[in-house]
Amino acid sequence: MVDPPDRPLPSGVVTFLFTDVEGSTRAWEASPESMAQALVQHDEAIMSAVSEHGGVPVKARGEGDSWFVVFASAVDALAGAVEAQRRLAEVEWATSPGLVVRASLHTGAADLRSGDYYGPVVNRAARLRSIAHGGQTILSGATYELVRDHVPVGVSLIDLGDHRLKDLTRPEHVYQVDTGDLRSVFPALLSLDAIPNNLPVQLTEFVGRGPELEEVKRVIGDSRLLTILAPGGSGKTRLAIQAAAALSGDFADGVFFVGLAPISSPSEIVQTVAESLGIALSSDEDSRSQLLAYLANKQQLLVFDNFEHVAAGADIVTNILTKAPDVRVIATSRSKLNLSGEAVMTLHGLESSWDSTEHAYETSGVQLFAHAAKRADTSFALTDEDLIDLGSILDHVGGMPLGIELAASWVSALPIAEIADEIARSLDFLGSEDGDVPDRHRSIRAVFDYSWAMLSDDDRRTFSALSVFRGGFTREAAEKVAGSSLRGLASLVSRSLLVHDRKQGRYTVHELLRQYAADALLMDAERRDEVHDAHAQFYSNVTARAEELIPVCDQEQALNIVEAELDNIRAAWRHSLTRGDGAAVRRFAAGLWLLHEIRGWHNSAVGLFGEAADTLDATAEDEEVRIGRSLAIAARAWFLALLGQPKAAADQAGEAAATLAPLSDPVAHAMAIHFQCPGLLYLTRLDEVRAATLEGSRIATSLPDEYLRSEIAGWLAFAELYLGNDE
Repeated sequence: MVDPPDRPLPSGVVTFLFTDVEGSTRAWEASPESMAQALVQHDEAIMSAVSEHGGVPVKARGEGDSWFVVFASAVDALAGAVEAQRRLAEVEWATSPGLVVRASLHTGAADLRSGDYYGPVVNRAARLRSIAHGGQTILSGATYELVRDHVPVGVSLIDLGDHRLKDLTRPEHVYQVDTGDLRSVFPALLSLDAIPNNLPVQLTEFVGRGPELEEVKRVIGDSRLLTILAPGGSGKTRLAIQAAAALSGDFADGVFFVGLAPISSPSEIVQTVAESLGIALSSDEDSRSQLLAYLANKQQLLVFDNFEHVAAGADIVTNILTKAPDVRVIATSRSKLNLSGEAVMTLHGLESSWDSTEHAYETSGVQLFAHAAKRADTSFALTDEDLIDLGSILDHVGGMPLGIELAASWVSALPIAEIADEIARSLDFLGSEDGDVPDRHRSIRAVFDYSWAMLSDDDRRTFSALSVFRGGFTREAAEKVAGSSLRGLASLVSRSLLVHDRKQGRYTVHELLRQYAADALLMDAERRDEVHDAHAQFYSNVTARAEELIPVCDQEQALNIVEAELDNIRAAWRHSLTRGDGAAVRRFAAGLWLLHEIRGWHNSAVGLFGEAADTLDATAEDEEVRIGRSLAIAARAWFLALLGQPKAAADQAGEAAATLAPLSDPVAHAMAIHFQCPGLLYLTRLDEVRAATLEGSRIATSLPDEYLRSEIAGWLAFAELYLGNDE
């Protein structure tokens, strides 16, 4: 076995050689042992050839019978590819017949990071390989221009013309390498031009959605009808078209795209399908019958795009699948078609979180933003310093491809940090002035207007109320806060406005959709206040229930409850503050204190409880407001002490305890004394600790809260230990 050369990977403009073995799956199934030996022979032949011409293999791409080699010189790459095919032809193979290898060469400026290459140049090289036949080596127009005057002796380049690759962007002018001594006559290339289709040419690279693409291919292999379900702007159409291109070789009679967006009535579907297939329907016969008769013996894949607004005519799909057993259908829609045998794939946002800088550049959300930004400003280059603000953008848009592209279109006018700020301020920031963009995709608001118009009044009412939730919600919460029935939730899930996580038992709303629904709720002031009040009441009770679990030693469950609902609790807390609801603040305070204490979120707690001190009126006549405010100040003092500010902590908690002393909530008073103790101890004011805790013990004796009594008793014991008990 020839060892890979120990050379650094070249950067800048490079030439890629992609190879793989034709028919390897069948060979493995026929004779695994012989195939294993043959692959060793295969690797030695290719590696010895390319290493002699400066080729450097890149890390494995997950295929044991393929090679991905990079060259600093296109001329060397051509020479290496020619030599590799010649050495492969000389091998006395362990299998019968021997292995035949297809190869492609493509040149461009690729993105080299962490020992691997990324970007459209790599993707195009791989797509180019996929249209070749075993024994055939082809190269792109870019490589041809670099090698045309430096072709090895005896080698010629055959012009095969323009071909559409399965990435559906610009065609590639393809050339075949003729070595003069090896096979040179092959069938037509396996490009889209060789397969009947009407798939739209795409103006941009297909970025991300690799796992989803594989899932579509898998599901449509098992089911004859797949509906890709998602809100507008999620990339349903692009994924379906890309899947159709990737699957084109499996359908002898082609793959066809049926765009339903331009039509307004289900009665127009049959004619639209016929026009997409390029067939003329006679006016003398029933058009549906003619279409079904045409499709009856066809082996085709049909993509029905944007089915939601003519879903009443979805029975045509059932007719086609019944009458044409070799036809399969991919549909894109914002709602299920509700047909027998329908498989549903819900499309979520692109990957938009990472655990390292290197990982960030590999995520699909970052890659799409970088591609779109480069189109908006060819000088754009994403930096490590941009990643935090870009992460904020991706969070705001929930990984929605349309949202990412609209955000990226601003890079020529604004820094990424300012783009993130503008998106956070207004949904309307995300818009496009491009003349070729459909009206319904001209802005995020236009996308959601389209979905909103299709909802019933009940669904609109429910969905707008659900906008008060943050970070998802349970069925119980939806019922108590938004008055939503299970049927109402199911309706919104089927329209891809809600996502249901079966494992967690929770529902989530895409953040941009939530903002849109919140705008709708804002228009109804009376109902808005009613829903927000119900939300605050519900989550203050959730927090109080969690607090009650602490004394019975079920701390883990208590923390799980609060952490699962933390976004909702914080939103409810802030609403309670703006409404001056002291009782709700009181119910929140203890549970939030415990969570932040146990988790060590000290700075966050200072800010959270500080909001109450700044918002609630210290002179309010309502006793509940004064109780809630004072308890929050005392809780903040606890964390100030832990953060090294004992003087401020002791003073603030002491004032809060003094305020609570004459009021009607002995539990809050005792808690304030408890919160006062760390600051006093850090200042070694032990006499004050003993005095305070003696008072706290007296109060707590009459309280049912055993946990609070034990905490105060602990502080008293600590003070007595150092002062000595003189009583």
